[in-house]
Amino acid sequence: MTKKTVKVRGRKGTATMDISIPASVTREHDIERGDVFAIETEVDDKGRIVLKYTRVYNGD
Repeated sequence: MTKKTVKVRGRKGTATMDISIPASVTREHDIERGDVFAIETEVDDKGRIVLKYTRVYNGD
C-alpha cells in the first residue's frame, strides 16, 4: 500500500471535516462522486488515530 499525506479541511458553519482522496488513488480505484464509504476508527499503540474507509456503495 502506498502512503499518501492529506490535509483535513473544515466547512464553514458545521463541525464536519473533509479529508481529500488524492487524484491518483481515485483514478487507480475508480472512486467517483456519490460513492459511499463506511469509516472505522481506532487508536494504535503509539496513540495515533487510524481511520479505515471501506467503500460500501459504488455511486455510478
